[in-house]
Amino acid sequence: KITLACFTLILLFTTWQLWAPQAVFPQVPLFSWILNLPIWIDWLTLAAMSGSSFCLLGIVSASWFSRSRDQEFWQTGQQVCGGLFFIAFLISIVFDQHRLQPWAYQFAVGFLLLTCLKPPRAIRLFRLFVISIYFYSALSKCDASFVHTLGPQLVKGLFTGMGVSTAYWSERTITLIAASFPVAEFLIAVGLFFSRTRPWALWAAVSMHVCLILSVGPWGLNHHGGVLIWNLYFILQDLILFSGLLSLTRAGEADFSLSFKNSSGSETAIMTIAWLVMLAPLLEPIGYFDHWPAWGLYASSHDRVTLLIDEESKSQLPPALQPFVEPPRPLSPWCRLRVDRWSLAELGAPVYPQARFQLGVAIAVSRIPEKGSEGGAHRPQVRLLFEGAAHRLTGKRKISEYTGLTQIEPLTQQFWFNAMPRPFDLKEKAD
Repeated sequence: KITLACFTLILLFTTWQLWAPQAVFPQVPLFSWILNLPIWIDWLTLAAMSGSSFCLLGIVSASWFSRSRDQEFWQTGQQVCGGLFFIAFLISIVFDQHRLQPWAYQFAVGFLLLTCLKPPRAIRLFRLFVISIYFYSALSKCDASFVHTLGPQLVKGLFTGMGVSTAYWSERTITLIAASFPVAEFLIAVGLFFSRTRPWALWAAVSMHVCLILSVGPWGLNHHGGVLIWNLYFILQDLILFSGLLSLTRAGEADFSLSFKNSSGSETAIMTIAWLVMLAPLLEPIGYFDHWPAWGLYASSHDRVTLLIDEESKSQLPPALQPFVEPPRPLSPWCRLRVDRWSLAELGAPVYPQARFQLGVAIAVSRIPEKGSEGGAHRPQVRLLFEGAAHRLTGKRKISEYTGLTQIEPLTQQFWFNAMPRPFDLKEKAD
């Protein structure tokens, strides 16, 4: 609990602008009726999440030194903190889907399980939850898109971080190493499930996260710090959960810990949530669940949106946005807006990969008027490339093109959840 609370506070601090009211990156609520609600509610959810994490640290620490007869009081306090964090997180993602970051989702579920269930159930369910993350993450990479695109990038980043050049390696060699990543992750998930193979799988998991830190860290691909912090948390979490530090050997505890038998109403509800969280990712391949909550981590096969700006209209964008616009390709007037880099630079968090969210970001950018122009307010000319999910065996995608808001905005109707952005007026940074 202390490890979870500490890393929650660290990552909330690292990405605080994502959780606070901000006007540096578009926000896309989960439901359309949220669009015009006041943004100060974001301060309440951020305060609730950070405050409950601080309080949990204090309560757990205080319970170590208290008398045994006071344990029920401290346990109630922990339940309040865990429940408050979970509810505040749910409210925060309703106001902006971008906040459904994988680490935050994992931590919210972890808070709920570890504080609101009895230790035998909490530990066993949390172990199973972590194993499911490895399993679904491996499953999301079992396709041609990962093996030929993002996988080789991770391979090159890993060996660059180790000081080994891959410049003269064959493409086949790099591809084969990339293909081994999901296999290793799947074996880790299976190994952690069985007690006999758990020690070996634990050290394999720790080694995998060390390799990821080398690959995406400053020595390799130089990704943002949040990814490194989350991988460091995984190392500590796995050592605590799977190394035998937490013993569940008392008589009878192991038999009922994963069943609904002898559970209260609140425990039944929380266990139901846990099982839904672990089973819902099975719906992701058929399009009924989002990629990140389904643990599509470092996966590249999902559908995506690419936003292009007309070269002549680039000057209409605010100066704060122009560094993220790439030069046009030869014989093309269209410049790509790197929404992913924009998100990392302004919020310290990767962009939410769901197509409906990225469509909302594209609409927000398309609505930005030119300020101070002689002809009045104009809107930049935009084009949208809507790329469908990559074929699992060939990696091929179906690509559709849409130009201008009149063609782009109707696309929001094809999604179950909202894809329209909140009113957005990009604030300029002070010099």
